[in-house]
Amino acid sequence: MNFLLIDEQSIDYKDLEIRKKLYNEFLELPVEFLSKLRHLQPQVGCFNNCGFCSKFSTCKSDYWDEKSLRNIISAIKYTALNYTGEDLLLAWDRKEHRVGVIFPYLNNDIGSYPYLDKFIDLCYKELGARTRISTVGFSRHNETLNAIHKKINSSASLFALAGVRLSVSQYGRVWEDKTNINSLEEYQHDIANFLKLYRPYFDMFGSGSRKMCVELRYNPLAINAPVFEFTYNNKNIIATGNYLFVSKEDNVQFKESYITNPYLHSLAISESPHIFKEYNLPFKVNSEEKIISYLNSQKMDFIKDVEVYMFENKDGYYYAIDPHLKNNGNYGFNIYPKVGTRKKSGYIVTERFLLNAFYKFKSRFNMNLRDKYKGSNWNDVDEVIKCCEKQIKYYKRKGKLDKANYIENNVLPVVNVYINALKEANYPSDCFFDSKFTIDTGMICNLGRAINYFKDLTSYVNEPMTPTHERNYGRHCSTMKQENYVWKIACGYNDKINIEKLDLFKTASEEGQTSFRHDIVIKDFNKSVNDKKTKYLYPGIKE
Repeated sequence: MNFLLIDEQSIDYKDLEIRKKLYNEFLELPVEFLSKLRHLQPQVGCFNNCGFCSKFSTCKSDYWDEKSLRNIISAIKYTALNYTGEDLLLAWDRKEHRVGVIFPYLNNDIGSYPYLDKFIDLCYKELGARTRISTVGFSRHNETLNAIHKKINSSASLFALAGVRLSVSQYGRVWEDKTNINSLEEYQHDIANFLKLYRPYFDMFGSGSRKMCVELRYNPLAINAPVFEFTYNNKNIIATGNYLFVSKEDNVQFKESYITNPYLHSLAISESPHIFKEYNLPFKVNSEEKIISYLNSQKMDFIKDVEVYMFENKDGYYYAIDPHLKNNGNYGFNIYPKVGTRKKSGYIVTERFLLNAFYKFKSRFNMNLRDKYKGSNWNDVDEVIKCCEKQIKYYKRKGKLDKANYIENNVLPVVNVYINALKEANYPSDCFFDSKFTIDTGMICNLGRAINYFKDLTSYVNEPMTPTHERNYGRHCSTMKQENYVWKIACGYNDKINIEKLDLFKTASEEGQTSFRHDIVIKDFNKSVNDKKTKYLYPGIKE
């Protein structure tokens, strides 16, 4: 067996020995290692240092150069030929999620991988597999990365891509560092540069989560506050902050709700909701007596009827109020009593402020949120921003300073950077209104070090905090549980090749997904880089 790749005439003895070693190691693993492989990750580490990183990525990176990459792919190819005679030699049996598509990221940012063009090309030509890209972007001042991404978009590699996702969020060094090294203006220009480079891919394949898209992510609006639950005049009372909810029926008995179909984004929930009346309190509650005094007053400020469910996570039960995304938007709100292992009580606002602004704008034309709005111009985009600004004024009038400040300081900064980048990259304004291109994902999930943003409303890393999170990665009935398990082969630090079996239904567990791990060590196999030696590796850094 010569272990040659298609474009190779010969290889040196050292590479041949490495390929033989890897081949023999791979043969010791079950067939599913290749047939169910999802992550082929040629790089570890990320220089953006996002505060919500699900994998605790660090600001140093090891990666495979082209020689090491070719050795890995050769060993995979010749191992797979023992099991299948088809053209697809990787992920051929991963029917639960995207057969033949590989994800080169998990605890890294593949956008800054200096051999990404080679990786995409080799995986496609040698293994028949297509590559999905997900990135926070990179500095446009990095000539190597610019050339690589430009090459991807000017060659047949476009057909080897299985989607391109750019994440824009209020995290990473440009947002969180208190130094003069970075700037939002630079960040905007870097995002625009990425969009310009991938315009050929967008023009060819269009928008979608499996095509080209931009995801907007926000930190959670989590507030620590006392939570009061009691019965008064046979009505169930739930209150926190200056939010008050009163049951319409007498003596409501909650049953635990759970997600029944993880593939419905609108949320399929097992129990029927209890209807409560929401009132706006002119004060922040600190006692039952003060709430009762307000209930007996003649000046109660009624807001609307809401649907209330009781969910439960490892900490204990919590209330999910209006969790569904509807045709008029989403006004979700979760309340967390101090029960079980929950260290503190409080609430999380899951209201989708940008989506609600889209609805306010579209409603002028008798359209619902999900209706497509085409033929737009940038004045229309400005009107959506004005709808957000009106929300700020409304919530200030109502005394909901938590929401008003959040829109002003968290939502609008992200959205404005994104809009300016779209304009700079000369994308049409329709992209902003296209829900398949501009994907507002709402708040981040409690994964990895993101737990720091949830203010002790959970005691556990990776624990779902909302019904949407439960649908995504919860243990009961989630998309992760349905996918069951996958395999990963990745570049590890210190010349390690890391192989893991990932039990995805363990995502919502403190111990993590890894149920099997095997490391192969080959001297001088990896290359290393750090941001002190190579300056322009993440978006937003000044020239």
